[in-house]
Amino acid sequence: MTSSQKLIILCLSFIGGIFFASYFFALNIFILGIIMMFDKRFVFAGLCIIFFSFGCFRVSIEVNKINNNELLSFHGKEIVLTGTISKEVKQKDEKTEIVLGDVLIFTDKYSFLKYGDKIKAKGTLRIAQKIDDFDYQGYLSKSGIVGTMAYPEIELISSGNNNIFYNYKEKSSQKIRELMPPQVSPILEAMVLGNSGKISKETRDVLSKSGTSHIVAISGMHIVIFSTMIFWLLTNLGLWRKQALGLSIIFIFTYIFLVGCPPSALRAGIMTSLLFIAEIFDRKSFNLRTLILAASILLLFNPLLLKYDLGFQLSFLAVLGIILTSAIFNEWFSFIKWKKVREIIAVTASAQIFSLPILISSFGYFSLVSFFTNLLILPIISIIMILGILMVLLPFGFILSIPCSLLLFYLLAVITFFSSMPFATVNIPIFVILLLYIPLLYFVYKGNKKELEFLRQ
Repeated sequence: MTSSQKLIILCLSFIGGIFFASYFFALNIFILGIIMMFDKRFVFAGLCIIFFSFGCFRVSIEVNKINNNELLSFHGKEIVLTGTISKEVKQKDEKTEIVLGDVLIFTDKYSFLKYGDKIKAKGTLRIAQKIDDFDYQGYLSKSGIVGTMAYPEIELISSGNNNIFYNYKEKSSQKIRELMPPQVSPILEAMVLGNSGKISKETRDVLSKSGTSHIVAISGMHIVIFSTMIFWLLTNLGLWRKQALGLSIIFIFTYIFLVGCPPSALRAGIMTSLLFIAEIFDRKSFNLRTLILAASILLLFNPLLLKYDLGFQLSFLAVLGIILTSAIFNEWFSFIKWKKVREIIAVTASAQIFSLPILISSFGYFSLVSFFTNLLILPIISIIMILGILMVLLPFGFILSIPCSLLLFYLLAVITFFSSMPFATVNIPIFVILLLYIPLLYFVYKGNKKELEFLRQ
């Protein structure tokens, strides 16, 4: 067994420990692993047990942070919080969301507050609770938040120091609003800058019913497009290939930080960077190994993502589906003579099929039109993103606003048409989907044994 194979097995042990502790209980078998390592025959097995225990331990640490937070004793009481806004202020349809320490504050949608401001908030603290089947407490805990405060009295103590990234993001957002028609500017803001909070409820419903909500979230697809564009630009400026790869990594994480470090973008950034690093050192790309390593790095910093972050789950399942089944679907659709169209269909089907169980269990329904909708809009997503980014970066970007607007109106027309169909969504019991996955998994294994047996390579 090679060193890289051992590393991936240890990563899987660590992720397994996080999974077990997240859905069952923390299992401390660390001592057993230590004991096993004294026998040469079981050294690696003991090391796997230690990594599994460490995964459980990481979950326990994060859960204990929440359970031992001193704010828990102030549930339903009026308190005064003073601090600095350390995260980006998010403006939604009807409210503004501000994170102050461990508390999520909801205030007026026209709030003047921004990142870095020091404020004093006086209001009633509500500790997050489960709402029906939705674990709202867990959902907030992944961000280190224990409670909420709705429309408190807020006093601005001092304006924050200018932050170059947030200031540039705000200027970029303003430029998009000035150059683009109001019907489509929120969509472009979400696609390029991650400002999805400005999309209206009606548009969100249309996106959800048509199965295209992913286009307005900074996802792996967005990062891949961005990294490809940067790499192409650097190589055409005369840089050597390895220099362009190294600088591309820096630009990737600069962009991720600019859009607020969403988990899906961070995952894609880590994976893309690992692939670039592998190419710099003339190593073959890892595929599944890279995905597992990226998951381990993200979960090391925040193990609660595995259970409570839907975007994290969907991103990994979508990439896993593409790795394991895109080649199979590409072969099944061999009757389609246009190679690019066939590849787009194969990738779309792969990502959607693997994401399906999570989507149905989370939302209770499935969009029957999502495949056709994505098929019609995915080819232009990359063009829209490239035009949008260049429109923001270039001084003469206004020239690009016309073709970008036309493409966005086409996109909006497609998703509106399909979402209005009476059979756009359907309720399917989750157990039915799981039963259908048994033959699917068989075809995946038979059609892609080499990829599934990557640990033996």
